[in-house]
Parts: sequence; structure tokens; C-alpha cells
Amino acid sequence: MKRFIILSILLFSVMSLSAQSRMSSVEISYLFDEDHEFLVRHRVAAQDGKVKLFLKFILNSGNVKFSDYRLSYDVRASYIDEKEVNSAVALDSSYIIDVDFRQYVYAFELDNPSDEALVVVDVYNAVRDKHYNIDIPLKIKDWVPAPFLLFEADKDIPYFANYINKGHAVRIINPFNPQTSYEVNGVTNNKPVALPPFDESVKDPVEKVPLDTAYGVNHGEEFRFYTEGVYKIQSQNYPDHLLSIMVSDEFHPYYGSYSDLITPLIYVSTNDEYTELKSASEGRAAFESFVNSTISSNEQVAKDFIKYYYRRVRKSERLFSEDKEGWKTDRGMVYQVFGNPLQVFRNESTELWVFPSSTGGRLRFIFDIVVEDGLVKYKLIRGKRYRENWMLAVTQWRSGRIIE
Repeated sequence: MKRFIILSILLFSVMSLSAQSRMSSVEISYLFDEDHEFLVRHRVAAQDGKVKLFLKFILNSGNVKFSDYRLSYDVRASYIDEKEVNSAVALDSSYIIDVDFRQYVYAFELDNPSDEALVVVDVYNAVRDKHYNIDIPLKIKDWVPAPFLLFEADKDIPYFANYINKGHAVRIINPFNPQTSYEVNGVTNNKPVALPPFDESVKDPVEKVPLDTAYGVNHGEEFRFYTEGVYKIQSQNYPDHLLSIMVSDEFHPYYGSYSDLITPLIYVSTNDEYTELKSASEGRAAFESFVNSTISSNEQVAKDFIKYYYRRVRKSERLFSEDKEGWKTDRGMVYQVFGNPLQVFRNESTELWVFPSSTGGRLRFIFDIVVEDGLVKYKLIRGKRYRENWMLAVTQWRSGRIIE
């Protein structure tokens, strides 16, 4: 509790700063809205003081066009540093390395940003006269990005998704040193579902079960993953760096069976209901029985539950996948039940989500930012204070009321 209070005071102080040019005081909830007018993905590679950044800018609404926007970036030492006058670099068409239907990939390099740990990209909608900021950290505590990235097989651009479907062709590319070979090893994807936010119990870590699939891959060589799991990509040339990626089936983020559809229901079912669902011999019958009897016997309400609940599962996969499915992560769990956060703020070590509270006031979730096995992860600081709001939200879902 003491830690939570201290973090809350610090974050509130940061949010109250009058200088909105400080990234720590910039509200970034739009980054978690998959229906926003544009979407942004990024990848970063770094080696020997050089950094290469790739930015994918996707027009996500028929009401906007590419000419509406002006993109630029600047580099700062930290989240609380203000933007320096005339420090912005315009990202004009000369930085674009690939164009697809309403999608544009930018690439730019930085030299020796030794004292600078943050790139801030400004997306300016000139028609609406509105700015959006994107934070791209170059350091998280002692971690810096690896010098190599997964690339598409048929284009010289990074693979931007947080997971990869088995059978999809990719390459490993080091933008700084093409004379590199890599080892790719995997383990089974057996990470558990996130506990509810009020559950502070500590679970024993699951045992890593190695897959009998291993790859030796050269720079630029096309290859595919054929077995689901979580894979690590390493090179003897860079023993302190690795990449991790979750490999899923060919349907992901959609589901190919009713038994798979049952698993995300863990957040809106009781322990007994979930045990019965998972042990059912006929997945379709069990799924339909739960929805029709627990959620609603009204056909339209039941259909709406399935539509909106599983659409949110798919959004979680795209937004929050780490070394397990996005909806199983701490952020995915909160997002699945409470929906899009009203506000999001971030600094070097924490991310704050703000929701309207069903009991009045504001409901705040704070996530620690850590790096494990080459993946940036967000771990919720749990507490008993979340129980009432969680139970009320779950009750709404179980009553067929969609939380948006």
C-alpha cells in the first residue's frame, strides 16, 4: 500500500506539470484505441552508439488522408525533459521506405544518443490542428534494443506485429552488420492467465518446456516457424541481446475451435463454471450453454456478448501480446474487462491507466515496466482495493451489458 501511495503521488505530480511538452504529462490513451483515426507501430535496433528506428503509420479511418498529417521527431534524455526549441526533425517523404494501401513505413537513424533515452514522435493532424505524441524509449533501466530485428520475407521492412502465425515467412536482419548468424530456440507457450487485479497471491513460475525445434539462420535468410510456442533469437556475436516472439496457430487472433473460445471466458465465469466448461466433452454445446444460460437467453444479447467480448480479445492480441496471448497479460486482463482506458500516462518505469469508477471518482491501474527475455512487459501492481470495481464490471458482462 505504501508503495502504491508513493507511486500515485509521483504520477499525479508529473501529470500536473504545466509543461505539456514533457512526455510524462502527455496523455496517450489513443495508442490503445484500435478504432483511432490512425495506428502506429514501431521497431528499434541499436548497436555501438547507432540507432535505427522504423515507424509504421496506418490510416485507420476513411475520414482522413495522408496529406492531413505532418510527422516529426525529437530526442530527449528522459520523460520529464521538455522539448528543446527547434529540435524537431520533420519526417518528410524522403524517410518513407515502403508504401502499402493506406500504410507508410518510415526509417531514420540516430548517431551516439548516449545521454538520450527517449525518442518522441509528433503526429500533427493539420486539418484538426491536433498533436499526438508517441514515446519510443531507447533505454529501459539497463536494457537497450538488440541490433537485429525480424523482417518480412518479401519486403525490406520489419515485422511489426507482437506475434507471428506459424508458416509466415520472415528473415532476421541486422541493419548494422550483415555478417551475422543466429540461433532460434523455443519453449511451449504455457504461461498462465493473469490473476484478477485484487489477487496479490504469488504463483510459482511455470516450468519451461523446450521444443524439439531449433533453427540455425543466417542474416537475411528466409525461414518459417512451424510449431507454436515462444521463441528466442540470439547470436554469438551479441550474447547480451535477444529477441523473443510468440508463434501462434494460423487462425490467431481468431479461433478455430469452440474449446479455444472457452478459454477467455475465465474472466467472466466462476471457478466451478470454468472447470465445467474446460472439462466438457463437447465444446460447442458447453460454450453455447454458458452464453445462453449465464449471459442471456435473449438471442440478440447473447450475440452481442460474443461479438464484443471476442472482438476485444482480438484487439488485446494485437496490442498486448508478450510471451503469451495478449488477453492473458496484466494489461490485457484489465483491458478485456474494463475496455479502453479513459487516460494513459507513462514514464521510464511505470504506466498509469485511468478509468471512471463505478463507485464514483477514478479507478487507476499502475503497471511496472520491466524487460524479460528481450520483451518489454507491464506488470500490474495489485491490491485489494480493486475487488469491488472488478466484481461490478464482471457482473455487468454476465448480465449481457457491454462495457465500452
